[in-house]
Amino acid sequence: MDNEMQDKGTQDTATLKNGTLSNGLTRREVMRLLGAGALAALVPAMLPGAAQGAKASEGEFERAAGPGVIFVVGDGMPTGVVRAMHELRTGVFGRADSNLYARLRDPKSSVGYMATASLSSIVTDSSSASAAWATGVKTINHSLSVLPDGRTLTTIFELVKPRGVATGLVTTTRVTHATPAAWVSHQADRDAEDAIAAELLAFRPDVLLGGGRKHFDPKKRTDGHDLLAGFATAGYEVATDRAALLAAPASSRPLVGLFNASHISYCVDRLNDASLGSQPSLPEMTTATLKRLAKNPGGFLLQVEAGRIDHASHSNDAWSAIMDTVELDDTLGVIDAFLKVNPRTLVIVTSDHGNSGWGVNGTGPEYNDATSALRSYHAGKASFEATIKRMQGKNAGEIQALMAEMSGYSISPEDAALIGESMQPGYQPFPGDFIYQPDATMGRILANSVYPKKGAPTVRRGNVGFTSCNHTAEDQLLLAYGHKAKEMGLDRLVDNTALYGVMCRVFGVRHQNPAMTQAQARPHLLARARDVDPESLRRHIA
Repeated sequence: MDNEMQDKGTQDTATLKNGTLSNGLTRREVMRLLGAGALAALVPAMLPGAAQGAKASEGEFERAAGPGVIFVVGDGMPTGVVRAMHELRTGVFGRADSNLYARLRDPKSSVGYMATASLSSIVTDSSSASAAWATGVKTINHSLSVLPDGRTLTTIFELVKPRGVATGLVTTTRVTHATPAAWVSHQADRDAEDAIAAELLAFRPDVLLGGGRKHFDPKKRTDGHDLLAGFATAGYEVATDRAALLAAPASSRPLVGLFNASHISYCVDRLNDASLGSQPSLPEMTTATLKRLAKNPGGFLLQVEAGRIDHASHSNDAWSAIMDTVELDDTLGVIDAFLKVNPRTLVIVTSDHGNSGWGVNGTGPEYNDATSALRSYHAGKASFEATIKRMQGKNAGEIQALMAEMSGYSISPEDAALIGESMQPGYQPFPGDFIYQPDATMGRILANSVYPKKGAPTVRRGNVGFTSCNHTAEDQLLLAYGHKAKEMGLDRLVDNTALYGVMCRVFGVRHQNPAMTQAQARPHLLARARDVDPESLRRHIA
């Protein structure tokens, strides 16, 4: 297939009826009209510190007083979204390479795979996966660092803190959410986020940055306690917006920053909605954290989580998942700058589990439209989360117009009517476990193309497909680089519990937590069995 056929992916609706990008020009036409810089003009306007490559340079960092470990989590980040990020980063955003792929290619890096099954299932959730890293022991889904019989597990944070190691948690989710919580909390129920917030205050990590302010707010908590005031009384510097975070001096004083009532907004929304400018990016939070933790003479242990990749994938929202992965890649750029000054730092990059069968599908004759189909997602200006909020109470015509505005794709009146139906209570989705609605319906519509046996497509959209709205069981990419990365035995398939041992080795800790077998856990699991409705699951991403 020639290049002209590939360029059909961005034609206007006058040619392709009801399924194309709404900018009305092909890529070739734009390039011819505007010249070599045209592609950059199609990229949404960027806020400071986001999706343009890392802003930090090695000059921003001082030499750390001790060794460090930076544990980077792309929550629910399967290899499909990683590959899509790299394609958009290099093919659309004009970068020669992504930071992640540069490290994967580096012969000094260690590259392997990680198994993720929990004590209760081949498919893990974030709480049990993160507890495996933090404790070296399998737990059951929905619980944090506690065994199903009630025995608590000592976390790596709890082991290194008495040794003078500084600890930090940075996330784009609520700081009380499962992945950061498992490093501190011993709740049997990951949804007990008010209690988890109290545990975070009691533990007092040196840096705590992310969302979830409602769980610290006396007006929102059932016990009326003001936990942010508690942090301030304990000597913390407190930030509640981006300006305060960026203005905070890089002192050794502990820092807590909570920048939204719930999760930090999706990257794509922060890039395109000026009203969200009070929320910092993940690279900005990571920069501020590393400057502070580096001052600790005993070294530091930091977990950084790009948590909303998972949420976007649950929603079958390909573009939001890609852009939050771009932000993770920018965060690796910040870490690269830190490593140049602090070579005694080990970096681990992985994901806790797969999500929703994320796949970039072959498109068109001989698959030769697949690249342009994937790249076409970049016309999107909002997440499904933001789009659905604007769709509430709208009719099919209004939904059709909103989809064109927010996603960059035009859809048919029939598609708009289907989205409207999927927003109604009791809607029965298309076959499969597509429980998040209208999200999954929107994702399916935006990934739909129609090719006749001959000629140009009659509908031309994206090509990211999903098998469900749920986590998946595939092994996850495991990357380690920096100080002694090649000596850690991570260049092969390992279990997620092995990463606890790596961190213990770095800090000279020896501790074996108690464990249970699946057979021993089963009676406790049956006793806890409960019906889970879609709304209870949605709470994790809302």
